[in-house]
Amino acid sequence: MRDLTADSGFSLLESLFACALLGTALLSIGHVSSGAIVLMADASNRTLATTLAVAKLEELRSSIAPVDGADTVDGRGEPAVDGTSRRFERRWSVAAATSSAAILTVRVTPFPKGVASREVRLIGGWMPVRR
Repeated sequence: MRDLTADSGFSLLESLFACALLGTALLSIGHVSSGAIVLMADASNRTLATTLAVAKLEELRSSIAPVDGADTVDGRGEPAVDGTSRRFERRWSVAAATSSAAILTVRVTPFPKGVASREVRLIGGWMPVRR
């Protein structure tokens, strides 16, 4: 017959402590994962915004006489239409540096504004092409 007074196995208190420790660890992992997802969305939006800003800056550099302006585009740089999930507002300005040179500034902001929507700003120069 088995001796019921022998101390073997885990007590109820030890089991509760182990469950509490495991629960705390899982909640911490969940919190870190959700933060990583937000940062990944921010990085994706900033990458697209930078690409759109570079494209606009190059378009302005290749023009004969760039002027200030703004537009709203999708992730491919096409004009945004209603229902587009990823939209970006581009604003650009042209400031005269000398009589034959200008400073171009392009700002791109992801929409809708939220946690992962920081503005990207690029600054470049422009000079007329001499032929």
